[in-house]
Parts: sequence; structure tokens; C-alpha cells
Amino acid sequence: MDEPMVETELADNEPQRRSGPWKLIVVVAVLTLIGVWLVPGDRPETPGVADRPSTTAPSLLGGGQADSAMPAATTPAGADDSSPGARARALIAGMRAAGTIDLDKIFAEAQQAQSRGEMADAYLLYFFAAREGLAAASLELGTQADPATRDPINSVFESADYTQAHKWYQMAARQGDAVGRDRLTDLHTRIERLAAGGDAQAQRISLLWQ
Repeated sequence: MDEPMVETELADNEPQRRSGPWKLIVVVAVLTLIGVWLVPGDRPETPGVADRPSTTAPSLLGGGQADSAMPAATTPAGADDSSPGARARALIAGMRAAGTIDLDKIFAEAQQAQSRGEMADAYLLYFFAAREGLAAASLELGTQADPATRDPINSVFESADYTQAHKWYQMAARQGDAVGRDRLTDLHTRIERLAAGGDAQAQRISLLWQ
């Protein structure tokens, strides 16, 4: 057999190489990317500073833009809310928004609320004023909790409470109120007398106060 013929036969018997679908896949992928890029609104945009939610609560006592979102102090927010304590919370929020806490006014509002029978509002206002340092409010809460001075018809407490009386008399005394200091001493004397007479509750309270 001639050599040229052998080479031709070998070439005819060699398997054909296929180009495969890769070129088609690449073309489709490129076209898809171009289409996605051209369609508006499909890409998530990075939020700007104005779009990001604030992670800092607006200050109730500061100025500037944070105060502009707060309700006006002259018309307390939530005044039309009939839930117990809503008027008290609105008054305090309004003062904070204005940047001025008038404890004497809060105490006077507490007395008025109590005279109207709005005991939840009265208690919240007395409580707030007392915790903010108004000795008169601390003394008032102690007086209304003390069994010896409590008016059962007109009290922010549903029942007499030695522990509450002690707590508020003690706070009034620490705030420099002489009456609160005397009431605290008298309360200790009464509890010790009851404890010596066998009153179990007074004995437990006396141990806690030592």
C-alpha cells in the first residue's frame, strides 16, 4: 500500500472534533447581562444619608430639628386620650419638649387632678415631681400612704401601705424636708411599738428597716 493512501485513510478514520455549545452560552450570557443593565429600576440603589433610618431617638430636651417633630407644649399631645394617666404623661412630655420642667406646676396639676378624682394622673405627677427632687411631692405621697394620715376617700393609694409611706418619707427627709424627717421618725416608732405588741406584719417591716 502506498504511503499517501495510508495517510489519507488514517485521516479519514480520525474522530471529528466538535466545537461544542460554549460560544453560544457565552453569547447568551453577555446578552442577558446587557439586558439587565439596560432595564431601569432593577438594581438596588445604595440609600443616601436621608434614606437611612435614624438610630438615635430624638432628644426631648435638646434643640434643633429633633424638637420640631415634638408636639407643642401649649397643647399637650394625648390630651384627648381617656386612658388613666394620659393627661399626666402628656403634660410631662410637653414640658420636656419645651425644654423646661416646672416641678411646682406639676405638683399643682397633681393636686387638681386628685380633686377631680383622676387618681392615676395625680399619682404619676406626684411621683415624677418627687423623683425629680421636689420634697413636697415626696411628703405628699408619704402622707397619702401612711395609715395615720391617709384619707381613705381621697388618696392616690388604694390602701394604706407602711412600706410606701416609709419610702416617700425617707425621700422627703433626704431632700431636706423637716416634716418628712419627723414623719419618718414617728413611723419607725409606731412600727416598733406594733412589733413589740406581736403584730406579725410590723415585725417583718421592722426587720426590713433595720
